[in-house]
Amino acid sequence: MKRRILKEDIRGSFSMSAGWLFADLLLVLAMLFLAANTMGIHPPPPVVHVTPTPTPSPTPKILAQLEQQYQEFTIHVNTAALLNGDKNAANSVMQQISSNVPAGRSVGLIMVYGTDPACGVRAKEVSAKVYTLVKKLGQTDAAFDKVAEYHTLCNPQSDVNAITIDIFLFAQSPA
Repeated sequence: MKRRILKEDIRGSFSMSAGWLFADLLLVLAMLFLAANTMGIHPPPPVVHVTPTPTPSPTPKILAQLEQQYQEFTIHVNTAALLNGDKNAANSVMQQISSNVPAGRSVGLIMVYGTDPACGVRAKEVSAKVYTLVKKLGQTDAAFDKVAEYHTLCNPQSDVNAITIDIFLFAQSPA
């Protein structure tokens, strides 16, 4: 005898298969999620405890600060004699520069402008010569021992024997 297949039987077995298929799919997704989240995990490096050896701390350096305002002055010298190495001209330049620094103060930065109407090479040579004299002055005068020089500069004036100088002094500590 043949058994008749009823619609309810088909529907029931199909529902049962779909349920198992859904459960299998959920299991596969759970395994993929678990595998993806455990692949990149590395154990933390071991902690090494090192006892620091005491080192003597260096004495703190006091940082010098320049004043924001500069002092500008002009000195007069025979620049031709200065460039030819005349000692009297060199001494005159050093004396004029040191007399324009207030007593008890130190120069931090100096800017020298050689004078030439065309701002040619001569003005820069005068400026470079004055920088050399300031370094020499720093060997004997404490006010100039930490001075920094700027570029060779030019002032386009007609009086070639006038040299303009800007100095920045170190700031004084509040008393």
